Order: sequence, then structure tokens, then C-alpha cells
Amino acid sequence: MSLTLSIQKKILANMKFNFFKSLLLSSFVVLLSSCLDTTTDVTVVSTNPCFVSLTFAANDSIPNIENAVFTLEYDALLNDSIIVNLDSLPFNTRIDSVNPTFTFYSSAGARLIFENDKDSITISGTDTIDFGQSVKVRNYASDGVTSKPYRIKVNVHQVNPELYVWGKLRVNSSTLNVISQKAIILNNNILYYLNDGSSNYLYTITNDSTWGQPTIITNLPNKTSFSDLTLFKGSLYLTQNTDVLYSSSNGISWATKTIPDYNFKSLLFSLNDKLWAIAQLKSDLSKYYFANSIDGITWLVNTSDVIPTGFPTSDFSAISFSARTGKPKAIVIGGKNSNDKMGSWSTENGTYWVPFSNENHTLDTLAVGSSIISYDNKLLLFGIRTDGISNHFKQSIDEGLSWQTPDTTYNKLPKTYTNRSYQSVVVLNPSTYLLSTPLEEKIKSNWIFIIGGKNAAGVLSDIWTGKINRKKFMIQ
Repeated sequence: MSLTLSIQKKILANMKFNFFKSLLLSSFVVLLSSCLDTTTDVTVVSTNPCFVSLTFAANDSIPNIENAVFTLEYDALLNDSIIVNLDSLPFNTRIDSVNPTFTFYSSAGARLIFENDKDSITISGTDTIDFGQSVKVRNYASDGVTSKPYRIKVNVHQVNPELYVWGKLRVNSSTLNVISQKAIILNNNILYYLNDGSSNYLYTITNDSTWGQPTIITNLPNKTSFSDLTLFKGSLYLTQNTDVLYSSSNGISWATKTIPDYNFKSLLFSLNDKLWAIAQLKSDLSKYYFANSIDGITWLVNTSDVIPTGFPTSDFSAISFSARTGKPKAIVIGGKNSNDKMGSWSTENGTYWVPFSNENHTLDTLAVGSSIISYDNKLLLFGIRTDGISNHFKQSIDEGLSWQTPDTTYNKLPKTYTNRSYQSVVVLNPSTYLLSTPLEEKIKSNWIFIIGGKNAAGVLSDIWTGKINRKKFMIQ
């Protein structure tokens, strides 16, 4: 009994010791962890006051003001960065009562400073600001000390973007007694061909009032007609109402190719990667057919593709372009046919043609020798009326179906412009430029050139240029 009791006492003593040992150890761990706990709430104070964004709130009295996009751009004159909208706001947009919202990397507050640092206000977020005056913003970073000022420039177009500006580039393009002439664009250059009845000449026209002496073209017929000069896959093509086809890749040296089975009346246009023409079978010269070629050498004529009754064979104006649907399309207007009647025709494949003139008579008074261009998502037509006196300047917004006089508020040829026919009209097209082309070169594009022509008094040799203001803007 005494031994057992002694053992029990020892066990009880050990239990008490271990309990106090565990309690002491727990207290030590708690104490240690409280000493090691360094978690505290730390506020990071930024010293970066830089600009992030500026937006304008929608305003009932200023439509679309919220569409202004501002970025930080370097200004060489100021040798500093400015907050500016590179794409100008529309013409006549008011900027006298605008609600701006600024965002900065950090901000303890920002102030707007007006007119040569004379007046300023603290930005509250509900401010209505007149950005027609000189405005700067100075932002203070979160530290309340570091600050940075920015000049703000709100660009608004100062010219009506829809206004066409016309002017005379040159009084006389040449002193030759011109029998035939035509201008065409090849490799971003305007090539202007002339024939005086005995020789052929080539001018390369630039967008200024002077250029050098013409190049004499020796490997074309002496009395070349340039009326159907056509660009196809980077080369120029020409016919002379014979079985010979002329071609050139540089506009100066011309090759000849005799096509055994056909006589070519006129080239039409390039459409669907094919060169199209009006041709006759040598075995039957009583009919005209639509002919096509994929390379300008091998030609195909389907005897079922007889040209429609009333379709012109010469002196017409033709153009191929991209329709609003994205599909290629072509139209032929005016010219001379077997009935000496004017017509207007449209096609999407070169063989099936729709006679627009059956449905619309807006070109019934058009004389032969007109010119058509595709410009600013519409077609423009230049020519004279059948009375031979009045100008015939028309536009079509429905791909050649109907034609109207342009709104003279925006597009009107100058009073000093002489009415004419058989003029050459071309457009320097920005699609011919590469992405790497300098911006100043792209701005030189989109000019319309009206070159030479004829009227009742004789041959004209002046050159006119025109451009819609919107096409002058750096950002379209």
C-alpha cells in the first residue's frame, strides 16, 4: 500500500509539473509572437504628379464633345509636353462651357490656370471651363509638394471640312497644238500624254506650277489617240482601232502585240482582275463584243457577249470602282453609239450590263467627252451640256444611277473655270501610298486634277486642282 501510494504521488507531481511547464511554454510563445508582430497600417505617399487622361462630359449644348480624345504630345515650340486632341473636334464646335475630368498618377489637388497665369481655380470636378482661352493645369502629387504643369490645347477644325477648294495650278500645260491628250496615274505620278498630229509627248505632272520639258515618245504611232489609255496590273495599255495592242510598264517605252483574231475598238477598264475591251471578230466585223484578258496578251471573246443595243463604242467615259458592298463595279457613260444617243450603263462582271438611262434621265443633256472620277465615296462627273455652252458638273451618291448638281455651298467650280469636254480628270489616291510614307506626302494626296480639254473656241491647256478640306486633315 505504501509503495503504491508513493507511486501515485510521484505521478501526480509529474502531472502538475508538466501542466505548469506547458502553461509557461504557451505564455512564452504568446509573448514572443506579440513581440515579433510588426503589422501596421502604412500610407504610401506618391511623388508622381504626371498626367494620365482628360475627358469631356457630354453636354446637350455641345453635341459629341465627349468624343474628344486627349493624349500627351511633345510640342517642339514649347520644348515640352502638352495635353492635346490630335483629331480636331468638328468645325464650329463650341468649347466655351466644357466640363473636364482629369486623371493623374497621384493627386493631392490640381489647379487650372488661365490667360498668362493671371487667374486660377482649384479643380472640383464640377467646373465649367472655357477652353477657347489659354489654359494650363498644375497637378500636385500625393505628397502635396511635387507638382507638374501642362498646357492644354483643344483643337477645333477652323475650316469647313465639307468645303471643296478649287484653284488654277497652271495657265498653260503646253504650247503644243494638241489633237489628243489624256492623263493617267502610274506609280504615284501623273503622266500626261499629248499628240499634236505628228509626235507624242509625255509630261510628268507634280502638284506645283512648274515641271520640266516633255519626253518624246517614239514607239507609238505618229497620230496616236490616247482616249482609251487604261491602267491594268501596273502597266498601261492602249489601242488604235486595229488588231495591235500597245503596253508599257514605265510609261515611256512601249511594246506592241498583234492579236490575230480581233480588232480592238476601245479599251474599257480593269475589273475583276481582267482588262476589258470592245472588240470585233476579224471573221465578222458587223458586231461588237465584250472581250477580256487576264494578262493583256491572251484575249477571250464569247460570241454570246454582244454589246447591248445603244451601248457606246467611242468617246464614252468609263470607270471601275468599289461599291459600298465592297464588290467591284463599273459604269460607262455617254459616248457615241449607232443611234448617236447618250446612255448610262452599269456592270459587276463586265458582260451583264444594266441600262441606268432607262430608269433615270438626269444625264440626258450630257454631251460627249465627259470624265468621271471616284472621290470621297461618291462619283463626280465633269463635262458640258449638249448646248455646248453650259457646264455639266454632277455628282452621284448611288453609284451612277442618278446624278445631281453638287451643293454649291460646298462644291462649286470657280467662275473663271472654262466649261469644257474631253478633259482629263485624275485623283492622287492615298491608297497608293505605303504605311511608311511620310505624313506630308500623304497630305499631298487626294487632289483632283482637271487637265486640258476642248470647247467651242478650241483646245484648252490649263490645269485646275481641287480638294475637299476634310482630305487635308492629318487624321481622317
